[in-house]
This record gives sequence, structure tokens and C-alpha cells, in this order.
Amino acid sequence: MFIIKNIFVFLLSMVFLCLLIIFFNYLGFIKIINLIVSSVIFGAFITLYFKEIKLCLTLLSLFFGAMLCISQSMDVVLMFLVTLLVYFLTTTIMPKLKNIQIKTIQPIKMD
Repeated sequence: MFIIKNIFVFLLSMVFLCLLIIFFNYLGFIKIINLIVSSVIFGAFITLYFKEIKLCLTLLSLFFGAMLCISQSMDVVLMFLVTLLVYFLTTTIMPKLKNIQIKTIQPIKMD
């Protein structure tokens, strides 16, 4: 059941990525900015949902490999690199954010 759920979520996220690209294109985004923003959102979602590195990188490689075979465009390579960058930045920064202690500012009393 766990594998079926993961496959379903990944397929749903691929559909969402395609719809996001179409929506941003409809809004009139520049093509490169559209692809970068879409792949950043996709990479952030995949990173936060799939915590295991082997599963995440395997699914990303299969998806972007299939997209590269279908489209034969270097834009897919750009999207794959941006998604990997988001993945590695998120996995290195998130554990450090858990240890940061934020100081609260005491409110000023008005008499």
C-alpha cells in the first residue's frame, strides 16, 4: 500500500508540474523563468514528501529522463538541475534550521 501511495503522489505531482507550466505560460511568464519557478516548486514538494534520497533521486531521474526522451530539449536538463539544486539545498539547510534559536523581542510598555 505504501508503494502504491508513493507512486500515486508522484504521478499527481508530475501532473501538477505540467499544469503549473501551462498556467504560468498562460499568465505570460518568460519561458526560462516559467521553467525555473515550476521546477523549484516541484523540487521543494518532492524533497519534503520523499525523505529517502534513493527513492527521490530515482523518481526524479526517471521522470526527467522520460521528459528528455519525449521532448529532446535542453530545457528539461535545466529543470532537472534546478530540481536537484533545490533538493540538495533543502536537505542540507533544513536540519540546520531545526537547531536555530530565535530570540523574541520584548514589547515596549507604553505608560
